[in-house]
Amino acid sequence: MTVVGGIAGQLAAVAERVGELDGRYLAVALLLQLATLAFRALAWRGVLAAAYPAERIPGVGVGCAYAAGVALNAFVPARGGEGAKVALVRAQIPGSSVATIAASLSVLLVLDAVLGAALTAVLWGLGLAPGLPSVPTSGRALLVAALVALALVGALVLALAVPRVARAVRGFLAGAARGLSVLRNPWTYGRTVLPFQLSAWMCRIAVAYFVLHAFHVAAGLDTAILLVVFTGLSTAVPAPGGAGSQQVLATFALQGVVSTAAAVSFSVGMQVGITAVNAGVGIAATMLLFRTMRPLAAIRAARTGSPFGPRST
Repeated sequence: MTVVGGIAGQLAAVAERVGELDGRYLAVALLLQLATLAFRALAWRGVLAAAYPAERIPGVGVGCAYAAGVALNAFVPARGGEGAKVALVRAQIPGSSVATIAASLSVLLVLDAVLGAALTAVLWGLGLAPGLPSVPTSGRALLVAALVALALVGALVLALAVPRVARAVRGFLAGAARGLSVLRNPWTYGRTVLPFQLSAWMCRIAVAYFVLHAFHVAAGLDTAILLVVFTGLSTAVPAPGGAGSQQVLATFALQGVVSTAAAVSFSVGMQVGITAVNAGVGIAATMLLFRTMRPLAAIRAARTGSPFGPRST
């Protein structure tokens, strides 16, 4: 409740500053956010096309499914929108499996992790990022012991369960391996996935840069990069849209640039704005996907992954 109350207070502060925002920067940020969604969807389509080379992968359908999942992630805990992406795409590809489509999404996440870590390391090495805290010496032994114990318990549980689930696991792994097919062909990956995902990253960084300047925060690309990487970590928190954690991480990324209060206010404003754009695009995409003019019906269908229904008005 404290976090919610704090965010509500910052929303009021953001509302007071709306009149001071530079609309030119916001307009550019809006277009770049739309481009981010489009590039991410194209990258995912490339992964799916490699997994199902004999099938026609609908670009518009994949884009709509991706946008719907992104919109749901802002409101459903534990990134529930990822399940919606899988269900919506599976309904469009004959003979597809959950394991394959879920694994195809992981291809994008792996590159995201690599790029995020590389950019942070570069900025840190150049002295452009604040030093990251280390584990206290006194707590390292306890941490290592806890990890070892957790690994042993996990191995024991797996050993006991293997006789019962071996067949299911083999089937799942075979499907998952198919979803990673694009990684076995560097040329295809470099032609159909990598350019779009890199373009999406550049658009995300540009969005942060222009929103910073819309809030009259004099910051460079290094700050925008750090903001994108750190706030991206908030998606690991099982809360809708990473609420609360995103503000903490944004404050850390912006320390030394603006005050803590200004950083939180900026983060709330940016999160609300991007969520509104993603939600609007996601609802429109879901309505198109399910051929309905009723937004609530489309949202319910996307959450349940129900089959495509007839056109309704």
